[in-house]
Amino acid sequence: MRPGAAASASSPAPWVQRFGASTAGTWLAALLFIALPFIAANIFTKLFIPDPGLREWRNLIKALVLVAGYWAYVRYWERRPARELSAFGAGPELLAGLLLGGLLFSCVVAILTAVGAYSLEAVGTPGDLGAVLVSMVPKIAAGALIEELLFRLVLLRLLERSFGAAWALAMSSLLFGLAHLGNAGATPLIGVLLGLELGLLFGAAYLLTRRIWLCTALHFAWNFVQGAVFSIAVSGHSGESWLHGTLSGPAWLSGGAFGAEGSVVAIVLCLAMTGVLLTLAHRRGRLIPTAAQ
Repeated sequence: MRPGAAASASSPAPWVQRFGASTAGTWLAALLFIALPFIAANIFTKLFIPDPGLREWRNLIKALVLVAGYWAYVRYWERRPARELSAFGAGPELLAGLLLGGLLFSCVVAILTAVGAYSLEAVGTPGDLGAVLVSMVPKIAAGALIEELLFRLVLLRLLERSFGAAWALAMSSLLFGLAHLGNAGATPLIGVLLGLELGLLFGAAYLLTRRIWLCTALHFAWNFVQGAVFSIAVSGHSGESWLHGTLSGPAWLSGGAFGAEGSVVAIVLCLAMTGVLLTLAHRRGRLIPTAAQ
């Protein structure tokens, strides 16, 4: 047998390779490996786990399905290791994301407090804090992981292949914001602003590392500190919290019914941090300026 004959026999046909490298092939494979299993998991959990109190378990199942589908897509379609899911080096990235997200939203609250738009009314006990951790951490973590897998690892990364980093970041961020239009207090303007604010921020965090950990931890910490610590509605949703406070003042300042994410303060701070992260990503050569890869 001539050298390489066995490898050639197991290689895909040329037309399969060309289709796999095409935009149509990429999106079709993502649909089959990732989107359809995720949709099936959504239907399954709603049918067989309908209890609203088990929402975190439904989200956990959907998150696991997404991770498995994404890993299979990368392993069998892109034919490479899923380095963006590797646990090696995840610790520092998770810690950095948690610190950055927590500090960033704490700065938002500090400014809102200073201008009279947020007032603290009561502080819970250590026992209350423990209950909030048990109740809210799984729910917020699963939600953050699902959104980062969908909007950053799938949507942003695949759009980048066709349009380059700048356009991919803009489009995926806009879709991220518009996906929240069904939330309480949301308006079309809020959807656009949320994409401008958090879609760009989380996307920049992904582009800096090209991995899931930093952007997910940043997303989690932002939501946790906002809702579970300061009792501010997270994209229109409220839950258990340790501190009890209220927002007041004009909607452009307080965010109105949607929460502080609709505040001009949050938008300005997040855009500033997005600029920092994108600058770091550019210096490290992580940005793809054109559609070529």
